[in-house]
Parts: sequence; structure tokens; C-alpha cells
Amino acid sequence: MYDVIVRSTLFGIRNADKVATTNDKGRFFADVGQFTKAAKTAAQLDNVLGRGATAALDAMKCATNGYEILVKAGKAASWAANHVNPLLIGAAGYRVAIADDKPQALKRETLGMTSMFIGEALMSTAFNSEYMKNVRSLMKNKYAKATLLILQGITFVAGSIASSTLGYKIGDKLFPQRKQKEENKKILDKALKEFQSTQKIMQEGDLNKTLDSKKVTA
Repeated sequence: MYDVIVRSTLFGIRNADKVATTNDKGRFFADVGQFTKAAKTAAQLDNVLGRGATAALDAMKCATNGYEILVKAGKAASWAANHVNPLLIGAAGYRVAIADDKPQALKRETLGMTSMFIGEALMSTAFNSEYMKNVRSLMKNKYAKATLLILQGITFVAGSIASSTLGYKIGDKLFPQRKQKEENKKILDKALKEFQSTQKIMQEGDLNKTLDSKKVTA
């Protein structure tokens, strides 16, 4: 449970930063879902954090009474909490839609998102393995168990970011942007012209030497 709270909160903070500081506004709804999921999971805890989260959620419910638009917003947040991954895919689609080079952006986003989901699936499999379940069951100290779950949450976030970054970098290498392609073509054209010019000069030099040789012989 602690791992879910940690990773949902960290993902929420990261996405909120991207929404605020970049043009990646499509992450907003996934961000709402991640923070809502963190709050709902925290509310299940029987401690100060859980009571605080429960109080916050109860306060939000009270605030929505009599206000249909707020009720709908609360339902939307709950839906978002259960559909974070589809919303992240939607955010990737938004990035493709606003990209200058859409074919390149589509290929890049496909690689980045696929890499992220594969990385997350591998980590989930590892964290939910029989070995890890046995490790957690053997831990009698609740603080040690909570610490392990928190570390799992942090590791999950770091692994997810690393996986997606790797996918995006591979995409950048395999599918360079149109501007980069044009720059590369200009460099190649310039190099080809210089090579052809050098060849022409060398050929003219060889021809002049031949003519001079014939003059001397004559």
C-alpha cells in the first residue's frame, strides 16, 4: 500500500511539473488520477496519514453536496484514478497531435510508451513474485515493512522513468526529426559538392600536366 502511495504521488508531482513548465498539457488528467489514487490508497491506512487522507476526501465529498459540477468532477477524478495508463497514452497522443513532425513523433511516442510499460510490467512481476511475498511476510517489524514498500515505490518510479527515457532515446536515434534530417542532408550535400569540386580540380591538374608534357616532348 505504501508503495502505491509513493509512486502515485511521485508520478503526480513529476507530471504536474511537466504540465506547469512544458507544453505537455495532455498529462493533466493522468496527473489528477495519480493524486486521487494516492489519496484514496492513503485513506485505507490506519494511521495519521490515513486519517488525514480520509478527512480530506470527506471534506471534498461535503463540498460537492448541492453542486452538480463538483459531483461530476469528483466522479471524473475517481475514474481517472482507475485509468491512469489509458490517460498517459492519451497524453502521448496529444504530444503527437501538436508535434511539427507527426510521423516521427508517433514512432517516438510508441517506442517510449512501450518501453515504459514493459519496464513497469517487469518490475511489477518482480515485486509481486513469491520470493518478495515471502520476504514481506517474514518482516515482523511494521516500520521495516513500510520502509521496504516505500523503497519499492521509489524504485518503480525510477525504473519507469528510466525505461521510458531509454525508449525515447532509441526513438530519437532511429527516427530523427524532420529538421534534423534536413540538416543532415545539407551537410551531406555540402560534403558531396566539396568532394566533386576537389575531384574536378585534380582532374584539371592532371590534364594540364599531360598537355605540358606533350609541349615539352614536341
